[in-house]
Amino acid sequence: MIIVFDTEATDLVPGQICQLSYLMVDDKQVQGKNLFFSVDDMSEGAQEVHGFSMDMLTELSGGLYFEDVAQEIFDDFSRASLLVGHNVAADDRYLRVEFERAGMKLRKIATFCTMNYATGITNLKRKVEIGRPKPPRLEELCAHYGITEEAIQVGAAQWFGGGDVQHDARYDTAATYLCLVAAHQQGDLRGVLPEAHVSTL
Repeated sequence: MIIVFDTEATDLVPGQICQLSYLMVDDKQVQGKNLFFSVDDMSEGAQEVHGFSMDMLTELSGGLYFEDVAQEIFDDFSRASLLVGHNVAADDRYLRVEFERAGMKLRKIATFCTMNYATGITNLKRKVEIGRPKPPRLEELCAHYGITEEAIQVGAAQWFGGGDVQHDARYDTAATYLCLVAAHQQGDLRGVLPEAHVSTL
């Protein structure tokens, strides 16, 4: 099983996850989960990015913290053979820190970063030339594959029941998955991911 996921958090240096969205992809079947969490603090910068205040999160989460539903998330992620995300290292780090806080240790799982993988494909110029392309933002990767905002919104609604703006983890997860599928359809994943992973898309 492949899990495509995204997190929104309270700060850059692992704060707390305030939203986790993930798609479980197995044998061409896609199941989505979205969870909001109450948090102890929220940096001004993070709130400006994702728009979730502490009061909003308390309401959206029903007052639940990550640790309250950690077992369900842990069980899902433990079944995965590959974790996919756009800048997946950051999301993986946030997730593992949260599990550790809940007294859990997730086994090492292979990861695939759509941002790093696509850097050479999109070949975007940097503002200051340093001899290698700029890693694409998620919206730039979507543009490369012709994935429209409307298509992402439709996917987010189908898999999560909502999430129609960037930096809502539902939207970003849907966008990442659609990019992964487009890359597969165009042959860009050939030789990059094992066939066992690609065939499940």
